[in-house]
Amino acid sequence: MGMYEMFVRPAGRDGNAGGRLMAQEGTSMAREVVALLGSLPPRGRVLEVGFGPGVGIATLLKVHPEVQVYGVDHSALMHEHAAARNADAIEAGRVVLLLGSAGYLPVEDSSCDAAMVVDNLHFWPDPHAGLRELHRALRPGAKVVCAFTPPSGGPPSSLVEMFAQTGFEEIDERQTTAGYLLHAVRP
Repeated sequence: MGMYEMFVRPAGRDGNAGGRLMAQEGTSMAREVVALLGSLPPRGRVLEVGFGPGVGIATLLKVHPEVQVYGVDHSALMHEHAAARNADAIEAGRVVLLLGSAGYLPVEDSSCDAAMVVDNLHFWPDPHAGLRELHRALRPGAKVVCAFTPPSGGPPSSLVEMFAQTGFEEIDERQTTAGYLLHAVRP
């Protein structure tokens, strides 16, 4: 199996296997990420960059059924997985899945109240450009959680500095049984 086709840009049979594995192994981290986001504004907008098979979206909606989720992923196959997993929420207009990448997030400036990035920032071709895009998409005071499960290889060593250089504040990192989490706020 090709690691690239399984996890970086899932496609074909390898991508389906990767999607199933991500769904199976990602649930506990999704719970941690949603818990760390904390309270969200009623009818707030949450952005998930690199949503994969849609486990984070489904977990978020169980805790915050009133929010609207914008998911951005560059894999057409992961769009299929996430759409199947979140079909009712998509039909109800609570989830919008967009084809795109971290370097170009197809959302308006200052339009999101929170963001989630799980197990993919280290695959971004230009993490600094992706974080600038994330900063642009978030409203002042918005929270972002960036997480890495142990199988992903963990975060880049300069992750805190990257978030700080991009203008995020209140940066906090922690290690849990699910993996590594970074929480930051867009001022």
